[in-house]
Amino acid sequence: MQYVLTTLIIGLLILVHEAGHFLAARLVGVPVLRFSVGFGPRLISWRRGTTEYRLSAIPLGGYVIPEIGKVEDYLGIALRRRWAISLGGPLANLLVTLLLFAALNVAAGGLCIYNVLVAPWLELTGLVGQIGHALVAAFASPGQLSSVVGVVAFGGRSLNDGLVSALSFFILISANLAIVNLLPLPPLDGGKMLVDLLHRFVPRFARAYVPVMACGWILLIGVLAYATVLDLARLV
Repeated sequence: MQYVLTTLIIGLLILVHEAGHFLAARLVGVPVLRFSVGFGPRLISWRRGTTEYRLSAIPLGGYVIPEIGKVEDYLGIALRRRWAISLGGPLANLLVTLLLFAALNVAAGGLCIYNVLVAPWLELTGLVGQIGHALVAAFASPGQLSSVVGVVAFGGRSLNDGLVSALSFFILISANLAIVNLLPLPPLDGGKMLVDLLHRFVPRFARAYVPVMACGWILLIGVLAYATVLDLARLV
């Protein structure tokens, strides 16, 4: 049961990420065709304005589809607006991380201004540094990579260890979703921002936009598959 709960909460953190993209798109005036809670077949949906809001069958995360027909239409949007949309997801996860740090501090040390408003920022700064160091180590030694399988297994054990351990785990996941997505590697949010910047100074780069993103997806899927094999070997 704890593994199912861990999976659902990770899905909720991913949904928060996608909601950040959705809100950012709305704030900068980019229309959204669909915002789905979950993946797979539609269970229920409703429309407000030009946006379809959907509840899908697999309650893990969600996705946002901008109302943009072609790559050229997307690249025609002002760079600052495209960057705002890309940053919306990571910023949403960082905000949740701050809130979880505050909850952890209150649970461990009581309710006070320092625990709620000051300490979370200091703790987030330290955690970002730790994640950056871990990412460098992972690139240097790919055998340390972990997939969703390993994350869920670790999270399930954390839930068994009590509230403080569970909050610490979900703080780590939320912060990782933010920092990893900011890496300048397509198709991650940071990679999209880098490609958008290249297009700003080299307009002909528009021709390479789709191939670069496609190659990025292939590489990402390969890394995830490799990490999954590593996790399964460790568990066995």
